[in-house]
Amino acid sequence: MLVAILAVFLIGLSAFTIDLGAAYVSKRNLQKAADAGALAGAQALTKFPGTCNSVASNSTAVAAAHQAAIDIAKKNYPDPSWVEDTTWGVKCDPRLKVLLVTFGNSGTTKAQFTGVFNGRRELTTNRGSEATVDVAPGVKEGMRPLALCSASFDPAYMDRSGDFVRIHFPGAGRVPPAACNVNLSGNWWLTDCPGERTGAAGGPGGLEDQIRNGCQDPVSVIPGQDDATTPGALTVVLDDACPTAPQYSETCMSGNPGNITQGHTPEAWEDFIDSGQEGVFPVFCAPTSCSAVTATGNGTNTIFPVYKLVSAYMCGFHFDAANRYDSSHANCSGNPFPTIGDNTSNNYFVFKIVNFRTSISNRESECALGAECDGGLRRTRLTG
Repeated sequence: MLVAILAVFLIGLSAFTIDLGAAYVSKRNLQKAADAGALAGAQALTKFPGTCNSVASNSTAVAAAHQAAIDIAKKNYPDPSWVEDTTWGVKCDPRLKVLLVTFGNSGTTKAQFTGVFNGRRELTTNRGSEATVDVAPGVKEGMRPLALCSASFDPAYMDRSGDFVRIHFPGAGRVPPAACNVNLSGNWWLTDCPGERTGAAGGPGGLEDQIRNGCQDPVSVIPGQDDATTPGALTVVLDDACPTAPQYSETCMSGNPGNITQGHTPEAWEDFIDSGQEGVFPVFCAPTSCSAVTATGNGTNTIFPVYKLVSAYMCGFHFDAANRYDSSHANCSGNPFPTIGDNTSNNYFVFKIVNFRTSISNRESECALGAECDGGLRRTRLTG
């Protein structure tokens, strides 16, 4: 008799355990789906340039992000009971300088046994998640060893059509903005990659590989810029960061002894252009962003404090009348600066500025979306 009574109790307990276990698994899978959906929505938003507020109010961007979140969440919870809840939203947090993306979903687990004991025949679970989009303070993948001058992005100095920009570099016939016409004798704004050591890696062969494939170690912008509210204060922050920095640091890039046309580097630039890949380029500060040019030294002793990082497609170069190249890649369609037909001796590259998603750094971003310090690098993270 006692065994019979206990058997009923144990069977009932087992039934609840099995059904609650299934509900727990469903809950975890729903959380995974919510996390994946929120992150997918955030990643979709990285394709849209602009300020935090302008992206959040862009109905096309928000709709694309919403659809991406739904599609990915469904793949992570492929059950007919899946439904989206009312959590979805995109808003700007101006204090944190980030876009906040919220997404939630729910699903129903059928109770296989508890109904026999007058328990619930279905268990519905809701799970939500939050992700953010901000300006990435660092990058590893895609970094190319070529510094850009910030004045080249100043509307007062450059010709612009859409997202394309032509940036002139040192050499014969150079015509960069006056603010970039600095005396860095023996350096053509080429840099060594972080972590690089003297020897073969810094020679022409190493430079060609870095142009084609990028640097292996991360690069980060100099911290503390957020507190500099004037060009003079920003100059001090950048200058003070580098004299004591170790050689080949990730925030103060060292000069490379080569030039942009030496050896087989033109062929390396061609290969990079033809790949259609985005590249990331370090930017040194010059007026009007700073009160003075922050790049100093000469030759291999040149130091480029990393003011910001710009992501772009390289769409062409012009080193002289006989050494020039234009991209035929679709990513460079509409280039308003073709090099063919330019018979001058000017040195310049043509870039198309784009957004680039990276996740190398967990450091808090000091740059607001769409601000002058925003070079197009985007970071997405799960935050709740």
